[in-house]
Amino acid sequence: MAIKIRCSECRKKISIDEAFAGGMCRCPYCKAIVYVAEAAPVPGEGVRPPAPTGRPDMPQPRPAAPGAAVPPPPPGAPAAEHIPTARPVKIQGIITIVLLALLALMVAGGVALTLMYIRTPDYNQPVPDDDQPVDLLGVSRRGPAVADVKLARDAVLYVLDGGSSMRDTFDAAVVMTENSILSLTEKGTFGVLLCSEGEDEFLSEAFQPGGEKGQTAAQERLRNVAPSGATDLPRALKAALERKPKTLVLFARKPVDDCLELAQQAKEQGVTIHALVIDGDPEVNQSMKALAETTGGTARVVSKSEL
Repeated sequence: MAIKIRCSECRKKISIDEAFAGGMCRCPYCKAIVYVAEAAPVPGEGVRPPAPTGRPDMPQPRPAAPGAAVPPPPPGAPAAEHIPTARPVKIQGIITIVLLALLALMVAGGVALTLMYIRTPDYNQPVPDDDQPVDLLGVSRRGPAVADVKLARDAVLYVLDGGSSMRDTFDAAVVMTENSILSLTEKGTFGVLLCSEGEDEFLSEAFQPGGEKGQTAAQERLRNVAPSGATDLPRALKAALERKPKTLVLFARKPVDDCLELAQQAKEQGVTIHALVIDGDPEVNQSMKALAETTGGTARVVSKSEL
């Protein structure tokens, strides 16, 4: 039967036959000399007599006759000072292998998580030009747009409220309209409807080319408008829809009555409405949002501090 002990130097478990209890053995790992404690007695059995602390003396050979040759020691004869070497405990090696396998699994999991959550930057993405305008009153260089809202290229109709509610914001609406017309270039077409107190006025009988010529034509008329009075936005929007535009851009600062009914009519005609409000109150903003989003358009609330 084997006795399991722990090396006093390297602290690893080793195994030695119980016949060496009370004696010495050599650790198979670090080669240190380790004391083997007495084995505990088994209950119900007699106490084992203490093991000898030393090995019996080797029988001394008879002295050789004078002049006779001394025979060599037989092969495999033990040395005078022989200390047995203990055996490694197998379970310790198994535990070491299991721990190494778990460590390798943890490292592999950490590498996998790192690859999942750390994305390599896509260097193929185009880098925007440094001179692209970001202000609302700038001319879009990325195609037809108004106040950074993308537009269709053809049949864009701008509707500007010329009433007293737009008195301190009408000039900004005019600039945004002019720059949007310029972004259409001559390949796009546009129209402008000015909503006044008494009547609604189209700047031209039909849609006309955009670009610099279109911008100049709109500028000559809109720069001379002095907003005043009360306007009828539902009437102006109905007149605008009769022109069958593809896109309608509305500049207003008051709520639109029957906005959902007008929005549904525009949606049935395939017209997208974009509404822009400068410093509007919550009621105006909600009205414009319903009007635009019903048709798939955008409602943009602009603050004077952005202009």
